[in-house]
Amino acid sequence: MTDHAPAEAMVDAVVHDTNGTPNSDLAKSYDIMPKMMPHLDRHLIFPLLEFMQQQDTFSSEELLQSTYDLLKPTNMTDYVASLWKQLYNSEDVPDEFSKKRDHVLQELKTLEEATTKILELLDDKDVIANIRQDKVANLQYLKDNHGVSIL
Repeated sequence: MTDHAPAEAMVDAVVHDTNGTPNSDLAKSYDIMPKMMPHLDRHLIFPLLEFMQQQDTFSSEELLQSTYDLLKPTNMTDYVASLWKQLYNSEDVPDEFSKKRDHVLQELKTLEEATTKILELLDDKDVIANIRQDKVANLQYLKDNHGVSIL
């Protein structure tokens, strides 16, 4: 077993000044998150932003804006709209959110329709029993017996 006391003392020194009062500027200077984030995927950054919000190192407004900027290009339209409401202290959201939401739902419907046949086949126990480890044989089986092919 290793003793974590030196590490805990270092963390305590980083987040507190010599008088023992919390020092967020000092903690911020040792924070590696801003240096790592440009190299990470947005799916990894989102939980890190939530973690940073719990740490109180950065202002909640700054983190809220960062979360909004991170997620705005995604299809998480309802969540992004709620972030916009928090940022601008408003109950109404711009029309762009409802237009994007309608577009996302239409795309979802289109994709569901396009994959209906394969999803039904995957629910069929007989088809699953005939699928093998060999992907080429699986494609040939699905093409010959069920009319499924790769686009």
